[in-house]
Amino acid sequence: MTISDDSVNALLDSLLELHPKKIDLSLDRSFALLNKLGNPQDKIENIIHFAGTNGKFSTLNFVKEILKYNQKSINAYISPHLVKFNERFEIQDQIISNETLHKTLSDVKDTNNLDPITFFEITSAGFFKLAAEHSSDYTLLETGLGGRLDSSNVMTPLISVIASISHDHHDFLGDTIEKIAAEKAGIIKKNVPVVIGYQPFNEARRVLLEYAESIEAPTFMYDQDYTMNKDEDHLVYEDEKHKIRFENLSHHGEFQIKNLGLAIATCFQLEDINIHSFLENNLHQKVYFPGRFEKLENNTLNNLISEQNELYLDGSHNPDAAANINEALRSLSEKKLCIIIGMLNTKDPREYIQQFSDIESIHTISIPGEENTLDSLTLKDMVHDQCQNTYASENIESAVQDIASKNPDARILICGSLYLAGQVLKNN
Repeated sequence: MTISDDSVNALLDSLLELHPKKIDLSLDRSFALLNKLGNPQDKIENIIHFAGTNGKFSTLNFVKEILKYNQKSINAYISPHLVKFNERFEIQDQIISNETLHKTLSDVKDTNNLDPITFFEITSAGFFKLAAEHSSDYTLLETGLGGRLDSSNVMTPLISVIASISHDHHDFLGDTIEKIAAEKAGIIKKNVPVVIGYQPFNEARRVLLEYAESIEAPTFMYDQDYTMNKDEDHLVYEDEKHKIRFENLSHHGEFQIKNLGLAIATCFQLEDINIHSFLENNLHQKVYFPGRFEKLENNTLNNLISEQNELYLDGSHNPDAAANINEALRSLSEKKLCIIIGMLNTKDPREYIQQFSDIESIHTISIPGEENTLDSLTLKDMVHDQCQNTYASENIESAVQDIASKNPDARILICGSLYLAGQVLKNN
């Protein structure tokens, strides 16, 4: 039987009705449902668990491609998706079909039997069920929010991995870096190695190290146990046992260097993984990061710009990520920068947009189909102090057209939300 996208979406909508809140951080409901399912999370071997504010998805993708190069089969769980919910479940190297997704979530919903449970909790349980039924060499898990009470944090991994931590989700994780880092540190387990990437805040670094030490988790820390540096047009990864010099990333943002370094450090903790030839064959250049400083070239929006315009898409939505994107933009050839921004009403657009330098114009939009979007006029009022040329646009197409007509040689950046990035990628 063929299952349509509409049938999948109807099922997903029904899962949203099982709890009055979209987010209610707790592990009790997850453990109760998983217990009814026979605790599939305990039957999965070689789990690598990823947390962090920025970079965890990119690090996971680098790790995934290194492992696949080594002929290892992969199950992967990511969130959020960009275009289709199916993207969140990769089973034995394939994004799952509508049929598999619908059957799995229907079975899990029946097992849950109308008990209160959040959307992320019940869909995470669905992934664990599938991953246990279809074993792989490695299972890669990305946290959804935080770490300590995230519904992915219900098992003991082979390795924990923590990317950079910065300000985001204050309403759920706390209003200081120390509190946020403490929540992310919750994925660290007793006697399980944790690989810790570059940390822009020393407070986060300290919290992670102190917590790991308190539960006797071996640490492998950026700038302490491993480094990743530029050497002219090359990169050099180095730790106590390895030193690799290979070509610099040519079309990814410079911020991806830190994520690649964290991925290499993680894979060196695994047995019999050939990392050297992956890098020497330049395969790190080919890893795809949808909606992460992605240059759009075959999108329908490209039909609205001149040959001299450039169009970039990035789903970043917090100040640290914006600073990384600004750094990546400044490394490119000189062009006027025009920004199209859409953001959720839980974010701080002022602090986000302040991270960009030399903005020629800003066009604000409402994120299509997103009930929690800031409307374009409200968003305009919040960011217009950062740029004299700030306009509220009816939609993304009119924003692109307006920029291209006024600045036919500008670089256009669409940013502010992964939900917005997903809407843009639907036009591919």
